[in-house]
Amino acid sequence: MQSRIDEIREAGGEVLAVSSEPAEKTHEALKSSGINYPLLADPDLSTIDAYGLRHAGASMEGGDIARPAAFVLDRQGRIVWRDFTDNWRIRVRPQRVLDQLTKVP
Repeated sequence: MQSRIDEIREAGGEVLAVSSEPAEKTHEALKSSGINYPLLADPDLSTIDAYGLRHAGASMEGGDIARPAAFVLDRQGRIVWRDFTDNWRIRVRPQRVLDQLTKVP
């Protein structure tokens, strides 16, 4: 059975994740969850801040984390669609990303 990640890749997209956790913890998450896409460790939140996704004080320990988000970029690297929320339990449905990918010229 084809995964949604494979469908996104076939539509010309790529999936990657950014975590505010340190690299060691990020590596553990990759191993334990079977994630098959790149996961960037961003403990200084520089990439998270570049995309305006810092959620101040939202971690279980009260630290800053990234808001759940999805972006579609065009071939020039410009954001043509984005979806994000303040609720860490909410994630964008893969079909919404696929629908947006079909609109990218």
